Amino acid sequence: MNKKHLTYDDRLAIQAGLQQGLKVAQIAKRIGKDRSTVGREIKAHRQLVVSLHTLFIYGKTGKVGNITPMRAIRNNAAGGNGRAFRRNTRLLIGKGFALRLAIRQLITGKRRYTGACLVAVLLVFFASLVGRMDSWLGSDGKGMMDAFNPAEHDIGVQVFGNLTSEGVEDLVRSYSGITDSYLLAMPQVSVNGTSYTANVITEPERFHMLQGKTCQRDDEIVLTEFVASDLNVDVGDVITVKGDAGSEDYTVSGIYQCANDMGSNVGMNREGYLKVGKDNPHLWCYHYFLQDTTKKREITEALEQTYGGDVHVHENSWPGLYGIITAMHALLVFMYGMVVLFTLIVTGMAGGRILAAEKRDLGIYKAIGFTSTRLRLTFALRFFLTGAVGSIIGILLAAVGTDSLVSAVMKLAGISNFSSHPGIVSILLPGVVVSLLFGCFAYLASREIRCVDVTVLVGQE
Repeated sequence: MNKKHLTYDDRLAIQAGLQQGLKVAQIAKRIGKDRSTVGREIKAHRQLVVSLHTLFIYGKTGKVGNITPMRAIRNNAAGGNGRAFRRNTRLLIGKGFALRLAIRQLITGKRRYTGACLVAVLLVFFASLVGRMDSWLGSDGKGMMDAFNPAEHDIGVQVFGNLTSEGVEDLVRSYSGITDSYLLAMPQVSVNGTSYTANVITEPERFHMLQGKTCQRDDEIVLTEFVASDLNVDVGDVITVKGDAGSEDYTVSGIYQCANDMGSNVGMNREGYLKVGKDNPHLWCYHYFLQDTTKKREITEALEQTYGGDVHVHENSWPGLYGIITAMHALLVFMYGMVVLFTLIVTGMAGGRILAAEKRDLGIYKAIGFTSTRLRLTFALRFFLTGAVGSIIGILLAAVGTDSLVSAVMKLAGISNFSSHPGIVSILLPGVVVSLLFGCFAYLASREIRCVDVTVLVGQE
């Protein structure tokens, strides 16, 4: 038997062996032929298959040589209608592709967006600053009044002449219950030779303390930061206080906040003051906390109409407060108006330059199936992300630096305890507004994308 000659049956057996996954040696042993003969037969067969496939592909792609660049761009290759091309490009432009493309364009062209990002940082920072000031002030000015008043209250009444506090209190109770009360006087005293207003209170624990402890004993006194700085003293030091009845030494037990007289005042308890000052029923102001705070205006008018000049009535407010609140709200509206204006200008200028630089890229994207709307959304998404990055930085800077910056200004008015505590909405609102404005204005600025045609690729290197 010739082991080098293959019959038709041998070739069929080789094909069956290959289909079964047998090795060359196993196939050769099965049909009783040399291993080299079987190997040459398999190699020759594979070369024939490859040659046939090559001829087939060449024949099918012969029309490629007839496709011009313009016909390719217009998705009309070889006279076709382009539907298959658009169907295939939709596979390329899948879910999330627009976001990935926007991020890629943003990273590769980050220098073009640096200026817009810096503007977003500044806009968010200053909008946050004004917002934090408005939050501190409050809708009723409580933040401002807490800074100026030595202690909180709803209404204060000081009696004169023959009028007694009992009659005043009865009238107040006819309008609203009284939940709490204390006495406060504001005489003049001399501290180490300098004249200051003394806030003398029957319940010193009501003072707004910043450092140390309040003046519980009759030989203790509290100072504002400004008085402590003027006198060059600190907590624990001893100072001399002189009143209209004598002078005594007092220990500075703490630093408290009260912006009255631009912060030039001190705090004492009643027993401590009476060691150096004379007592007088008309010296004291009765401070009440009302069960129904909405009755404050009615009570004030009733007391003034009933007792006339024999009483001095004041609420936890002052005439100019609501003017300040209105001005702060107007400033907040103005600030957001500036945010809208500057965002519009920045996106218009930066967007125009970027679109001019990316005109050829836009033509390429349109050639592979992007619609004008999708390209505009991708463009807007880039600016939204730019605004978001700047907003995050601006929010962080505002959180770190706003209180210290505003405190430095507030100290000029005697307020040393500025501390804003905005809610999560107030914190995030400037950043959200700026980011959305960047995205919306960028979409509007990108309307010229609709005019970019894929023919922009022709004639450009």
